[in-house]
Amino acid sequence: MWRFADSYVIDRVDLDAALWEPSSNVCTVHRGPDGWSADWPDEDNGPLPDATIAWLLWHIEWWWNDTIARVSGEPGIAPSTYRWSGTTVGIVHAKEAWDRVLEEADLDALVAWYLPEPQPAWFIAAWVNTELTKNLAEINQLKVLYENRGSAPQV
Repeated sequence: MWRFADSYVIDRVDLDAALWEPSSNVCTVHRGPDGWSADWPDEDNGPLPDATIAWLLWHIEWWWNDTIARVSGEPGIAPSTYRWSGTTVGIVHAKEAWDRVLEEADLDALVAWYLPEPQPAWFIAAWVNTELTKNLAEINQLKVLYENRGSAPQV
């Protein structure tokens, strides 16, 4: 999946595309004095918002860095405190850090994580790949919509 990210996402998303809002109901990121912070959706009251590419990039960065911290035995990172890098560079750094964690981790060790019971690190590694796959698919779908905006079908 990383090869896909490197070939089709990294260096192919600019800030305009990343911040493009596909609807009036979105989760996105906002630049403030302390960096880029993200909206957090109210999952209990629908409809769920669309995500921007920037929010998805933030989500990959936050989620991966939070997982790295937890697998490394450190406290997790609250979404409200995580600041997006503002580019795809953050996921490159997260991927490099994840590779180091996987090289050193006991993959059978149980990790307190988002599921009610601790899970083995190998399970979390598989989940990370699935989450990355899902987020990259969403980013690419938004890229297609962004690139095709304004081109209406002929009736």
